[in-house]
Amino acid sequence: GSKSILLLFAVFGFAYGQVRASDCCQAIEITSQGVTLVNQWTRLGKYFLDGEEGGRPVYKQDNSQNYLYFIGAWIPGYNWWYVGDNLGVNQGGLINMDKEAICPDQITVTWEAYAWTGEWEDVNDWVPDPDLKITCVNKDDTTPQHEKTTTSVKESCTWGSFCDGCSVTSTVDGVTYCCANNCNSGGININNDEDGLQCYCYH
Repeated sequence: GSKSILLLFAVFGFAYGQVRASDCCQAIEITSQGVTLVNQWTRLGKYFLDGEEGGRPVYKQDNSQNYLYFIGAWIPGYNWWYVGDNLGVNQGGLINMDKEAICPDQITVTWEAYAWTGEWEDVNDWVPDPDLKITCVNKDDTTPQHEKTTTSVKESCTWGSFCDGCSVTSTVDGVTYCCANNCNSGGININNDEDGLQCYCYH
C-alpha cells in the first residue's frame, strides 16, 4: 500500500539527500572586517573539524581557544550556532540562527557578534555582521583573508610599453594592459562592451 512507499521514500531521502557532518570541510576560516573584528577578534581565524555532535560538525580553533558548534545538539530546541570558548554551552561571542545548514560554510543567515566596545559601547548586545564569512580552506593554508578582493579599491590601468616587464598583465585585441601602480601583484579586470573597454586593477 501507500504507507510502505512513503516509508521507502523517507529512508531513501535520509540516506542519499542529506549532507552529513563528515562531509563538511576539514578546515574553515572565519573572517570579518566589521563589528566582529573590533568586538570578537579572538573568534576569527582557522578552525579544524574536531568531531560531530547530534549530526552536526564541531570545529576547534587552531589555537584551541574557541569552538564552532550547533547548541541544539546539547540542548534540544536551541536551534542555533555559536562560536565560543566553552563547547556545548548556551553562550558565545558569535551566534547564527540558521537551523537548516549542516555545515557552517553553508549558512545563509547573517552572523551576529556580541558587541560591547568601540562605537557599539552603548549597545552591549548582539549586532549583525554581514561582513563575517566562513570559508573552506586547505588544512595547510596559513594565509588568512587572502581572497578578500571585494572591498579592494579599484585602481587605474595603463597599457602598451608601460607594461613591459610587469608580472600581472592582460592582453585584449592585441593591447597589453597592466596596473599603473605595483604591476607585479594584484589582479586586472577588463570589461569590453558597448560602452567601450573599461579596465581596473585591485590589490
